[in-house]
Amino acid sequence: MTTLRTWTLAATLALLAAGAQAQTAQRPSPYAIEGCTFGCFALKERGAAIYTGADAASYRICSRSTLGAEVSVDGNVVRINNRDCTDVNGRAIVLTTGEIALGRLPR
Repeated sequence: MTTLRTWTLAATLALLAAGAQAQTAQRPSPYAIEGCTFGCFALKERGAAIYTGADAASYRICSRSTLGAEVSVDGNVVRINNRDCTDVNGRAIVLTTGEIALGRLPR
């Protein structure tokens, strides 16, 4: 290999490596467990209180099964489809049916 060809190959490889590094940033996952850095947990006990308080709190709740899940938010039923997520805000959040993963959202 000539010196020019070796240099061209090395420069091309360096540019490809720099481009690959620039594309490694990924968007955060919307799924509760993957998107949380702390404070996330799984819940499957029917009737379990997720949150009760005088001030409303926000949670991202995701179904962990193909059957979906339901939660009660201030008395209103919120259906979460097959492995889907939704954000809820309320003073009384209770698991009605299913198995969920959830995490508290910032205010």
